[in-house]
Amino acid sequence: MKTFVSENSEQNIIWEINITPFTDMFLILLIIFMVTTPFLMQEGIKVNLPSSGVSQAQPEGVIVTLTKDNKIFVENEEVTLESLSNVLIKKVGASNEKLVVVRGDKDVFLGIAVNIMDVAKLAGATKIAIATVVTEEEETAAVE
Repeated sequence: MKTFVSENSEQNIIWEINITPFTDMFLILLIIFMVTTPFLMQEGIKVNLPSSGVSQAQPEGVIVTLTKDNKIFVENEEVTLESLSNVLIKKVGASNEKLVVVRGDKDVFLGIAVNIMDVAKLAGATKIAIATVVTEEEETAAVE
């Protein structure tokens, strides 16, 4: 708090707001959002994934999602089967791992998933993974 004396010999008080704690909190929140955003982006479109007893952590790569109503999404962007090749060429080319992760609903026809994997190979993907979830029974068996 600063004070000064005016010509009238009256003591006036000048209040200043200390913004250092506000800046600290803002930077902490910014760091938290930067750290958690990649995890939130992985989730994307909701699909009912098939279960697997040997499911591992999902690898990083270009995520292609196939919904129950046969809609195709590449990194949360809806694409058609015809435009999938061009989109995957761009995304796989920009990716370091050249990995495509197929997240397909368990009720999806297998032929469409195979078409997506073919297009991914033609787009330059060197690895293809199929996303699954671990069922609760298999998860408890793995812990025991």
